[in-house]
Amino acid sequence: MQFRAGYAEMGYEVIPNAFSKDCLGAIAQAFRATLVKNHAAAAEQSLDDLILAREAEDHSLVYKASQSIGSSAATYSLLGSSGILGSVCRITGFDPAELHVMPMYLIVQLPGNQRFDYGWHQDGAYYEWCEEMAALWFPVNRAVSEESGTISVIPQSHTEGRRAVDTYFRDGSFPQIDARLGEQEAARERVLELQLGDCCIMDGNMIHRSVANRSPIPRVAGVVRLAHLAKLSSYERDRFYCVTKS
Repeated sequence: MQFRAGYAEMGYEVIPNAFSKDCLGAIAQAFRATLVKNHAAAAEQSLDDLILAREAEDHSLVYKASQSIGSSAATYSLLGSSGILGSVCRITGFDPAELHVMPMYLIVQLPGNQRFDYGWHQDGAYYEWCEEMAALWFPVNRAVSEESGTISVIPQSHTEGRRAVDTYFRDGSFPQIDARLGEQEAARERVLELQLGDCCIMDGNMIHRSVANRSPIPRVAGVVRLAHLAKLSSYERDRFYCVTKS
């Protein structure tokens, strides 16, 4: 109950050691396997080197590989063996029978490159049809900090519900739905530092943003969104098989 009280008040909760290192390693391996497709010469490269090489070749190679994780056996194993979905229901109060999992994907934050970083936003703004949702955010390849690239949150920002937004495309094609902050609200920013295995559970209305990767290697994080269907009048399949926040 201590986690649930903190989540209700702050809008997020960090669960330590939510995932095993073996399961996270399997996610990294599944990601790597897609990156080396049709690149036999890259078979001996590390994941970090592969990401940088494929990014230099064509960003879509990294992007498509990061999306492919959603249907991987490694993802099902990670979510099923960890008990994280039960934790979500206990912390949020969501009915397990009405909790639906959207495809997991990876966010790769490149060193010294902010082209694909998010400004202040609410995940719920990308899923207007879903009134109640939560999101999981967790490191996959290493611990995260202000130096290595992470996210920051504005505690208690979820209490005002969905905000007015400014919509635009960064870098020509990267959709942004920036939340409008209240006066001095950004001063409450809290940068998250997570160890490998930790998981942050966030309310869909929590305002958060990317924190730039200032290290020399890529940062890989996993994202899973969870829709609570209690207030929906019907189920529309296509909504759950599209990663709209990408």
